[in-house]
Amino acid sequence: MTTLVAVQGDITAQTSDAIVNAANNAMRGGGGVDGAIHRAGGPEILRECIARFPNGLATGDAGWTTGGRLPARWIVHTVGPNHGAGQRDRALLESCYRRSLEVADELGARSVAFPLISAGVYAWPRREAISAAIDTIASTPTSIEEVLLVAYDAKAHQEISSALAMATSVRILQGARELHRRGYHGLRVRPAVAPSGMYWRVVLYDPAEPDSGIHYTSGAGTEFAGGHVDAMSAPGDVADLILRALPGLQATNDAPAYAAWFAGLVAAAEPQHALPVASADYFDDTDGWEIGWCSGLRYPKPPE
Repeated sequence: MTTLVAVQGDITAQTSDAIVNAANNAMRGGGGVDGAIHRAGGPEILRECIARFPNGLATGDAGWTTGGRLPARWIVHTVGPNHGAGQRDRALLESCYRRSLEVADELGARSVAFPLISAGVYAWPRREAISAAIDTIASTPTSIEEVLLVAYDAKAHQEISSALAMATSVRILQGARELHRRGYHGLRVRPAVAPSGMYWRVVLYDPAEPDSGIHYTSGAGTEFAGGHVDAMSAPGDVADLILRALPGLQATNDAPAYAAWFAGLVAAAEPQHALPVASADYFDDTDGWEIGWCSGLRYPKPPE
């Protein structure tokens, strides 16, 4: 199983088998992470780039060179989309992580260190860049044992760490959505914020069995429904955990409107790893549920 860890430091100093370079299409060096890697790794990297990528590299693709003078054995080069220049298709950003993992697998690497691709001079909104990184790494089949997300500054590191901690809650919502897709339309989800404002809470329940229910609080970390859920957990596996905890839940396929509503709620929350809130001390759900604590962004209430 792959582990995903946030690290604060210099990408060029990482001792992973491979590090990922946020390159540009020309593949001849540049600024930011790209320039730092070429400076630290020495001229051998540029010579290999010229030889291996005579026509450059397409946005969203990846390729490799040796690590030159770096501690890492290999450099996996990938070209992220330039958000500031209008390249705003998230699929291209996701492709960078997916292709980089595929190249690292082909090399036989067991550990890989990524920078936050496109979040620097390419101006991708950092929260969405973090979400794309975590979700794509989690959903990509790989033999890599350890993936590091490396942030140079403390603020970015804290944001990545917070997103990883929040990922358990996001995966629970995705697991519920997966059950709806399987026809378990009776599953209901009610999220809230604790009175202290410190923790997100959620109850998953079957209205046909009012005494049943799975209660989770973010204060419990990765413990959920008698199992372990984190950023690397597949939504299908989380769905199976929920089914084991609610054995009476049936696949009725009888509430497509609710299932579609909930799928839309999760889709609204996913891109920024925000969490929905149906109730809290600071508001009620008269105008709909909230996406993100105290955000003011509302999503319509569930259908009757």
